[in-house]
Amino acid sequence: MERLQPRATVAVPVSALALAVGAAAAFGIGDAVGTFSGAGEGMFVLTWLMGWVLLTWAVVIGGGYAVLLGLRSLSRRPVSVVQVALVACALSLIAVVLATHPLWGTGSAVGS
Repeated sequence: MERLQPRATVAVPVSALALAVGAAAAFGIGDAVGTFSGAGEGMFVLTWLMGWVLLTWAVVIGGGYAVLLGLRSLSRRPVSVVQVALVACALSLIAVVLATHPLWGTGSAVGS
């Protein structure tokens, strides 16, 4: 009897990548708006919070799926190259966003 191979689904890695792109966009919008006025500061805080929520979910989904792909490869089950590439792109974008928008260390009290 022929063994059926599961089809490679890319929905999970694509969602991690989409969340990371959304986080980068939210942080970019927040940086563009700035904190020059009261309305701008409210928008900055909203986009900053949204960016961190999206980035957190991207880390959870992308990191979890990377662990799943690692376990699959260790158990010698087939792993799709497309899935690996999408997860690598998502994790790379997450690393770039984390490097450019750290959670702490960007305030005016740094170095005082």
